[in-house]
Amino acid sequence: MTELSKHISYSSLGTYLECGWKYNLTKLQGVPQKHAVWFTGGSAVHKATEMWDLNPNDAEIIWNEAWHNQVREDEELNGDMNTWEFAKREDMSWWYGEGLWMLDRWITFRNNGWNIYEDYIEKQYEIPLVDTVVKMAIDRVMTDYDGNIVLLDIKTGASSQRHPLQLATYAWALRKNGVEVDKAGFWDARTGQISTWNLEHLATEEVEEIYSEFDRARKAEIYLPNLSNCGRCGVLSYCKFMNGQYTKKEKTNG
Repeated sequence: MTELSKHISYSSLGTYLECGWKYNLTKLQGVPQKHAVWFTGGSAVHKATEMWDLNPNDAEIIWNEAWHNQVREDEELNGDMNTWEFAKREDMSWWYGEGLWMLDRWITFRNNGWNIYEDYIEKQYEIPLVDTVVKMAIDRVMTDYDGNIVLLDIKTGASSQRHPLQLATYAWALRKNGVEVDKAGFWDARTGQISTWNLEHLATEEVEEIYSEFDRARKAEIYLPNLSNCGRCGVLSYCKFMNGQYTKKEKTNG
């Protein structure tokens, strides 16, 4: 079992909210998650957009470099790509072709009057909070055609976003560092569209309370399983609550 991390993040909070026991298995017990093609595809798209923003160039050249580097890196960590999980028809071939289209949509979006605010590309922060530190990397802060400062997070998945806590977390970090955004939204790489969210109900006090309570719960070793989220769990085989094949079976008298 690994030592409890001294920092937390939106990603770790998301895992905990998805299932407390999954958080325990992956973050503390070190159980390996089955790798999925969409992890590689999403990471490659993020890297490709970053590469283009830093040095605008031919989209296909950028995509091929980002894609092949990501595949090579993920195969070293997770084994042959042919063993990776994928959803419906979205296999490696689909992601290779669609990823280039996602980059093209980003370039079109950027050429429509959207500019990088100062140097805010994959900006990283570590914000002290009570007895922990909240770590994050913010995809983009941009200015739109009206001059508004806009916080953007790039999404490549098929599922729509159900709440703005991730955006509120990033807006909180920016506020702590003297940047107040006018708008915040998710940019959908599958459509090229932005969905903006109102963050008034998730200001500084609310965000800090959520992360502080999460930190208290994990330090108190409160890891409740959420059995309604087992469908695509990558560590189901190790879950004792679902009789996973790698868990110890209790003997029953009878």
